[in-house]
Amino acid sequence: MSFYPRLLESVLLPMYDNVRGRSYVKRRVLLRESQWWSPAELRRFQWAELHRLLVHVFQSVPYLQRKYASAGIRLEDIRDWDDFARLPPLTREEVNAHRPELCSTAYQGKLLPHATGGSTGKPTRFFRTYESYDWRTAAKDRVYSWSGWRLGERSVYLWGAPVGAHSSLEIWKTRAYERVQRQLIFNTFSQTDTLWREIYQQTVAFRPVLVVGYVSSLERFANFLQRERLTPPRIRAVIAAAEPLVAATREAIQQALQAPVFNTYGSREFMSIAGECEHHTGLHVNAENLAVEASENGDEPSEILVTDLHNYGMPFVRYATGDLGTMSSASCPCSRGLPMLHSIEGRVLDAIRTVDGRTVPGEFFPHLLKEVPEFLQYRVEQRALDHVVISAVLQRPLSERSTSLLRHEIGKVFGPATRWEIQPVADIPGLGSGKRRVTVGLHA
Repeated sequence: MSFYPRLLESVLLPMYDNVRGRSYVKRRVLLRESQWWSPAELRRFQWAELHRLLVHVFQSVPYLQRKYASAGIRLEDIRDWDDFARLPPLTREEVNAHRPELCSTAYQGKLLPHATGGSTGKPTRFFRTYESYDWRTAAKDRVYSWSGWRLGERSVYLWGAPVGAHSSLEIWKTRAYERVQRQLIFNTFSQTDTLWREIYQQTVAFRPVLVVGYVSSLERFANFLQRERLTPPRIRAVIAAAEPLVAATREAIQQALQAPVFNTYGSREFMSIAGECEHHTGLHVNAENLAVEASENGDEPSEILVTDLHNYGMPFVRYATGDLGTMSSASCPCSRGLPMLHSIEGRVLDAIRTVDGRTVPGEFFPHLLKEVPEFLQYRVEQRALDHVVISAVLQRPLSERSTSLLRHEIGKVFGPATRWEIQPVADIPGLGSGKRRVTVGLHA
């Protein structure tokens, strides 16, 4: 390991945790060891964390107290995992409708507001805590480390840009974090050959060991490299995120970048849920931080339910993610004891094309619309190259702030030649499989 990663891990991060009263390093050390525990040891740890959370929930979360009482379930009734599975799931609609009552009356720390990108067409606004953030960041870094990357090594992100206006202090803090972490982040919501050429040149000069990106952005960067017959940057691995990764896309990215692709699964509510190790036999669940439920391998996919074991400020218990999936009963050759997800379905996002020939990832709209509090549910449809329609279930009329935000951000990415409109609707129907198609491009 080079000097800087050692300095970051052994000096800078512990110093930051001590000064700020944070626990990232402590969680990171635990997760590095616990991944090698047996499945039984991990399950015992998970149950202990879950039981502590449930005691807290039954004592101090008003909405869940009423919800479980209506179902006739008391804390003392939950003695094992089968009893736990009797708790009625928590839905996105409930989170948005009862947000204050889902916050713990006993939690004394600061609650951090956040929102999902609404990848299933229903944005969710919620709170998290510093404690849960440290857990989920440590879990994400562990998943990324399975690619061979180490904390503090250079990485490039083909990502999205922050939405809306930000203060000079916020921008400075973001830039400082990226510099300390040695990250180079590109906004790929407006894709052109000029952008890809700039990304290629800066990436070669930056010399990263890892490239992280939305699946669609990685695919189009790979296509650009192949089309232009460019020698790929010398990287160790690629992390694919945010969108479904099919075998053909994985192969195309690997061939163009000449590095293995590691698939991941996560959400804004929980950050990293699962990821591939070096054997690529499935996605290992971050079970020390999350309890994930889905049908067993071989059964029909079921909705994935997730419980955050450490967000005591606003507990998510058996939260229905809107994604479909199956768990795997197989063991991985890596010998990690973590449970595995066999398959994940849902979050279908089409790319959108622009009048001037660019491609905008479907992830752009979930990224933007999470900032619009009036949206309960939506679908984006491109009806012509210069016409985009957002069908939306609104909980109230759009404010001037939201309208201005949409006008600015959509105009920034699509340009003045594209007309866009919002059509209020009563409901957004799903697909036959139960999925929700969030963006529909012209090729559909």
